Amino acid sequence: MSPFYKKRRNTGPSKNDLKVQRGAEVERRARSGDTVGRRFPTVQRLSIRLEIMGPQGQLFSDETRVLNPVDRCNFEVACPGRCGGGKFNLEAKVDSVVGSREIASESSGVCQNPIYAGSSEVCGCRLSCKIEAAYKPEQAEADRPV
Repeated sequence: MSPFYKKRRNTGPSKNDLKVQRGAEVERRARSGDTVGRRFPTVQRLSIRLEIMGPQGQLFSDETRVLNPVDRCNFEVACPGRCGGGKFNLEAKVDSVVGSREIASESSGVCQNPIYAGSSEVCGCRLSCKIEAAYKPEQAEADRPV
């Protein structure tokens, strides 16, 4: 019979701790008053069209969010599906659109939360979003203060 060896424990934080830390960071940003104008100084207006469809193709939600420089940055969308707590986070997509100064961009994603604890079946709601950004006009070289 082979000797019993204790499994090695990872010395870093657990996956659950990391998940809680990410959630706390998102909440902290939302509460800190991080506005669109502070985060993206070149943006004049952001328009985000959201369409959420169920796994069978039924339309759950269709809305458009228009964000001005004074509005708070809230790029999370709650999933209305049967998972009961899924979220779509558009923060990375908005960062990439504004970072590359795109005028319009489309993307989609599927909610991967299980429909109940311990289930292997996922929610399956599909989010389609279209992001349109209007930027402030850039000052010409001659007009910039020295």
